[in-house]
Amino acid sequence: MSQSNQQAAPRTVLVTGAAGGMAAGINQKLIEQGHTVICADLIFEKVQAEAVRLKSLEGNAFPLELDVSKVDSIRSALQQLKDQSLNVDVIVNAAGILDRKSMADHDDESFQNVMLVNLVGPFNLIRLLSPGMVSRGWGRIINISSIAARNGYPFPSYAASKAGLSNLTRSLINDFWGTGVTVHNICPGLVNTPMADPRLIENAEKRIPTGAAVQPEEIGQAVVFLMQDAAASLNGSDFVMDGGVTSYFQLFER
Repeated sequence: MSQSNQQAAPRTVLVTGAAGGMAAGINQKLIEQGHTVICADLIFEKVQAEAVRLKSLEGNAFPLELDVSKVDSIRSALQQLKDQSLNVDVIVNAAGILDRKSMADHDDESFQNVMLVNLVGPFNLIRLLSPGMVSRGWGRIINISSIAARNGYPFPSYAASKAGLSNLTRSLINDFWGTGVTVHNICPGLVNTPMADPRLIENAEKRIPTGAAVQPEEIGQAVVFLMQDAAASLNGSDFVMDGGVTSYFQLFER
């Protein structure tokens, strides 16, 4: 297979939550494949630093201050992109928060805050950005969900938000029918980032059939694949990347 068939045409990709963690691995792989990355996150100084890092790899990267939980912030950020003549071809909704609370520990606002970042924000970003993709006849929407969307989970706000995001992805197929825009879920398990519980990372070989947590760069590889022509027929599916955790019933300690 030729290199041209293996690698997607250069695209402009907006990555939310881009200042670090899982998104840093996504950014890395996108830059390695020659794509332009718009690094979007809450604190401008942090995404500016990430953009500088990516540029040091001889890549094109732009920092963008964005609070996905606020539609006014989304509108302002998109206006900045328009002013810079940047058309977004791919959205990677990687911004997310994990509130480690049981139901009883949530207050009047905490559940809603998780939903705003993890579900409402991606919906509004897709709603406001996708018309440009549709008009150009090509686009990819890649939502970073979680295996928590598929199984019981001890933190209900996170699980509910990710379940909503996964079903939103499948439901959007109707809106993008025949437009050249496809939608995808990537559902990671335990990913080796600062958000992860270090005790789980240390005991990964006992909990994960592959014996290791998922690396952020592996998520990036999946994003890159979904942008290729070879993935054009994939649409609305869950891409589970968990080392086999959700495929294996484990009742006893190993």
